[in-house]
Amino acid sequence: MGSGESGGASLPGPRGALSLLLLPLLLLAPPGRRAAGCPAPCDCAGTRVDCGRRGLTRATLPAAFPPDTTELVLTGNNLTGLPRGLLDTLPALRAAHLGANPWRCDCHLVPLRAWLAGRPERAPYRDLRCAAPPALRGRLLPYLAEEELRAACPPGALCWGALGAQLLLLGLGLLHALLLLLLLCRLRRLRARAAHPSPLSAPLVGPGRSPEER
Repeated sequence: MGSGESGGASLPGPRGALSLLLLPLLLLAPPGRRAAGCPAPCDCAGTRVDCGRRGLTRATLPAAFPPDTTELVLTGNNLTGLPRGLLDTLPALRAAHLGANPWRCDCHLVPLRAWLAGRPERAPYRDLRCAAPPALRGRLLPYLAEEELRAACPPGALCWGALGAQLLLLGLGLLHALLLLLLLCRLRRLRARAAHPSPLSAPLVGPGRSPEER
């Protein structure tokens, strides 16, 4: 029988052996990295950003999302509100999934309500119900009037910030006016001294005789 004949399978070549050695490493390798610009702990696929069911609150929500985001999933978190203007920074956004969150419908949700009012379709947002305050619990957020949301905040939450800023500006204005008044008084005194020099500054001359007689 010839030496090239064999009843068993032929042994793999060098490349085949290398592939067999690398196969377990490839299977055990960790999944690929998150797409560049995708905020943690979300997952991104193309222009879809999925941050749903991750226990996010307003404090732990990512501060920014990729500007080309067209679909944002925030379903099933612990969100009571969104940072002001968050959705307005996403010009390409076509859909935002916001259901199953304990929304607190007060003055802080006015920007979100304005964003929802500008959507061409309200059907995807019909499940956005208020969890608090008690007066608005169970109401649909897209159908609340802006006045209802503002009335849910105590006056202090709306006015103290603006009042503090106005008082600060008033204090700075009064301080500026006081400094200007002191400067004007100082200038008047200097002009008065220049127009009427003090007698003590005149040269001393002996009594009864002029300098020529000496």
